[in-house]
Formats: sequence, structure tokens, C-alpha cells
Amino acid sequence: MRRCVAGWAGPGRRPWRRASAMPAWRRRSPRSACVPPRVPCRPPPSPATRCMMTDGNRVERALDLFDRHVEELERQAGSQDFDKGYYLKHRPRFAGTLDLIAPAQEAGARALELGATDFLQVALRHVFGYDEVFGSVFSTEIERKYYHRAVAAAGMETRNPTFSVNLEHDLLPVPPEHFAMVLCCEVLEHMDIDPMFMLVEVNRVCQMGAELVLTTPNCCSARNFWKIAHGYRPHFFMQYERSRSPYRHNIEWDVHAVAQLARAAGFEPVTLETTDVFEAPMPEALALLARNGLTTDHRGDCIMLRARKVSGVVDRWPAGLYV
Repeated sequence: MRRCVAGWAGPGRRPWRRASAMPAWRRRSPRSACVPPRVPCRPPPSPATRCMMTDGNRVERALDLFDRHVEELERQAGSQDFDKGYYLKHRPRFAGTLDLIAPAQEAGARALELGATDFLQVALRHVFGYDEVFGSVFSTEIERKYYHRAVAAAGMETRNPTFSVNLEHDLLPVPPEHFAMVLCCEVLEHMDIDPMFMLVEVNRVCQMGAELVLTTPNCCSARNFWKIAHGYRPHFFMQYERSRSPYRHNIEWDVHAVAQLARAAGFEPVTLETTDVFEAPMPEALALLARNGLTTDHRGDCIMLRARKVSGVVDRWPAGLYV
């Protein structure tokens, strides 16, 4: 179930995993064999090109880049150090995310991706036209506190400023009003103690009118309702890990709480959608909801928010989310 609501008004990647807790394919160093060879860095689209390219063209071009990136990683890494199933499972989420990203509106525009991925780092620069793209990672290596990382995807390369921070403890090492776009994809559910700390910092480093794209699993999906109705726990990924890593999902969110969190941080929702991207839709669960007079809105398994900065932080400790 997917629903788009403009100005929706409902009732009021944890820091990223340590390298030792990550799957092998996610802890590759930038110079590993899984990264394509260095190629000349191509400039981002010019302002004229940005104007000529439609939103549909951008998403189509970015998805083509994604598919070629996955094929290249599989070809270079083989099956031993690469989980193609992860990429295939998450492709619809990437597609939905790309659909929410606005292109750079002016020369010199900067974007930030929290929990940086090679694909989106390259796409933000070469497809969406941001002149400078920053990324955050979580690393214990002192050399990676702040550095320029070579990022490559499907033969396209860029060198992006990258910093390692704990998003619930550390200030972002950039000046105020630095970014026109921030991506926060599949990060929120991993926050352990204080997600507003991260969003307060996001507000600080965003220009007025800057956009925030945030995605996170939906704890109130049709599938989760079906689980509860049949006596099972509803969580998507809150199981314990054999590795003893604490970095599973700590809280899984609903659309009301996500909208409340965004508004508390000074971001007004522009679109708030849910769509099934992790697992197949469950028509029988939607039918059960409808038969019992319960809403079928916002019942997809992934929440996708696009919001715009309209003010400074409104409420550091939003009621109901903090006690």
C-alpha cells in the first residue's frame, strides 16, 4: 500500500555498525578489489543539463547506474564476498528513494548522505548534479575521522568528503547552513538513545528550504498487523545477532511518529508515503483491516519521507517519543 500525502498532519547503519559487526561485503575498504578501477572523475551535469533532464529521466538513469553497479560488484567480487540478494531486495527502496531526491537547484549546491553508500554518493553528484557530496560513516580508524574518499560505481568516480561520527553523540564537522539536501536512509531505526540529537544537527547544517529524505521500516505495516492478529511479534529486524552485535533495529517507527519527529526538528513533511519494498504485499492483511473498519492507509513496510526545513528546532524532546 502506497499513499502520498502533501503536508500530511497526523497526531502528534544506532550509529552505523562497527566494521567487525558488518557483513564482509559492507566493510570493504575503498581500495578493495570490489571497487572498480580508478577512472577520470566526470563533472556533474551543468545547470543547462539539469534543466533539460526530467525527474523521470533522473530516476531511470540512476536505476541504470544501480543495476550496472551491482553487476560490476558481482563480477569483481564473486559470490564469496558479495551479497547480491541484499541489493535485489532493496532495489525497490532505492527506486523509491531516488524518486524523492530533488536535483540541485543551483551551482555549488551540496548534499549529505548519512550512512554513506557508494551508489548514492555517485548518483547525487553525477545524476542529481550536486557539486559537492559529503558522506558519514562509522569507523574506529583515526585516519577516517575526516578524509576524502574515492567512491566508484559502474565506471563513474568521485572523491567525496567523508567523516566518521557517532550520530547520537558527535557534532557534524561542517559549518551551519552547509547543505541543500540530506539523505537519512535506513538509519533512524538504528538510533539507540537519542535520534533528535542527529536531527538537531541535521537542522543546523541545512540551509532554510533544504530537503531531508528519510526512509525507515514501518512497524504498522499490513504484514506486521497480520502477525499480531495471529499471535506473533510484529518486528521486522529486532532479532538478536549471533555475532553478539548490538546494532540491530532498536525502534521501528510509524508514520505518525516520523512526522512528529521531523516537525520537532524544524522540517515540514512534503510527502509521506509507505510502500512494500522489503517483502511482498499481503492483500489478505489489507482485507482483514478493511473488514474490521481499520484504515488501510500507510500500511506498506517502508516509510518514505520527504520534508523541507522551515524553521529552527521546534522541540528538542518531543512528547511521546521521549520520557
